[in-house]
Amino acid sequence: MDKIKNVLARLERLSILEKSRQIDVEPDRRMLAITPETARFYHRLLIGIRAKNILELGTSTGYSTLWFADAMLHHTKNPKITTIEGNPTKVRIARSNFEAAGISQYIKIRQGKIRDVLKNMPLKPAFEFVLIDADKENITEYFEQVLPRTKIGGIIATDNVLLPAKYQKFMRKYTTYITKNRRVVTGTIPLGYGQEITIRLS
Repeated sequence: MDKIKNVLARLERLSILEKSRQIDVEPDRRMLAITPETARFYHRLLIGIRAKNILELGTSTGYSTLWFADAMLHHTKNPKITTIEGNPTKVRIARSNFEAAGISQYIKIRQGKIRDVLKNMPLKPAFEFVLIDADKENITEYFEQVLPRTKIGGIIATDNVLLPAKYQKFMRKYTTYITKNRRVVTGTIPLGYGQEITIRLS
């Protein structure tokens, strides 16, 4: 796990430099990821629920995926993470980070449009945990696609639900929609950019 922590530390330093504009990074290579505080929250959560099979929508450079793998390795020798990313440059960067961390064997990267990849994914085996951290315009559709692929009692977590006004119309529509869904119970946590934690009931 030391290799994972080393890569995470490097990515966190890089993120600070990017956000403070101390380095100029091309849009295709920017590290769009959950905050370190959010990552540590999900790390503890995944250890607590002993997740062994998870799904991530939006890989970016692999920061959250690395945290997930580290958490899962606390209780299983063979964690399974499926992560979907449409940007081929970020897929290459993420794959390099996974190799440096020594966790490539646990991660299946699916490159392509999220809705298309999900459409072709089987319903079983279902996931214990799903993170939705992708484009906001299609977020409600993504939720509908992942819900039947999530175990009863499983968690669908959504990042960015408290983003600035530019994205609020999408996020308000999303949270209103899932609040009315009787198959789940859901709530918002003001952590990082805002986390929606949704549990599948049926």
